[in-house]
Amino acid sequence: MRRFVFLFLSLISVTVFSQEVKRVVSLAPSVTDNIYLLGGNHRLVGCTSYCLRAVDDGVAQVGSAVQVNVEKVFALRPDLVITMQLTKPQDIESLRKLGIRVEVMHTPKSFEEICEQTMTIAQLIGLSDKAEEIVNNAKQRVAEIRQLSRSLPSGKVFFQIGASPIYTVLQNTYMNDYITSCGATNIAEGLKVGTLSRESVVLKKPDVIIIAEMGGYGKNEKEVWETYGSIPAVKNGKVFLISSETSCSPSPVNFVSALEDVYRFIKN
Repeated sequence: MRRFVFLFLSLISVTVFSQEVKRVVSLAPSVTDNIYLLGGNHRLVGCTSYCLRAVDDGVAQVGSAVQVNVEKVFALRPDLVITMQLTKPQDIESLRKLGIRVEVMHTPKSFEEICEQTMTIAQLIGLSDKAEEIVNNAKQRVAEIRQLSRSLPSGKVFFQIGASPIYTVLQNTYMNDYITSCGATNIAEGLKVGTLSRESVVLKKPDVIIIAEMGGYGKNEKEVWETYGSIPAVKNGKVFLISSETSCSPSPVNFVSALEDVYRFIKN
């Protein structure tokens, strides 16, 4: 009974706090994406220079996820700051000492964790009902793609997300879910470090190569990979670019969009 009363009072406390959150600063593009997705962008008073949509909307910039201007954040009088683990601990501590509530999100390691994080952000800003609808729709679409992928031939995928050095998607990350959800195998399976040489990729003979755009770097990398004619992916014309904004910024809708691209790349 006591446990029930405690949980009930905790829920009331969270709900009341959520209703009071009217001014939010986001220190991560993925957090900003989720806030827009939830329809809470009217509460966003500060963001990073990498939160492109918010910047275009004229939201005040307070630095990057790594380099935060604490004075600018304080001047915006936020009720809540939401950030990721990239933000320096000393900056988080400085904000908290100024009396600002700071919530630190962890980088999600799976599609399920992306959905959980969206629900958490929604709860913090009082938009849980909207989040539930978004998450349920995303889960339904992901389930559909997983079902469709059962008819695809198994293949090996190299998913590049960095250049100079070449960096690949690893297991135990949400981006690996793009590959496994389509019934394919990540050539980086078993690796602990994401840096690879071109020679090691050639030896693993991927059937599909997917490259995050990374601005202009992705296009350049695609052109380089297409000179390696011994790779099955190159021989069969299966070297593709994918949007960094959807594939590398975790939200339920972004995940679905990127997954649909990966499914199309593997299927065609």
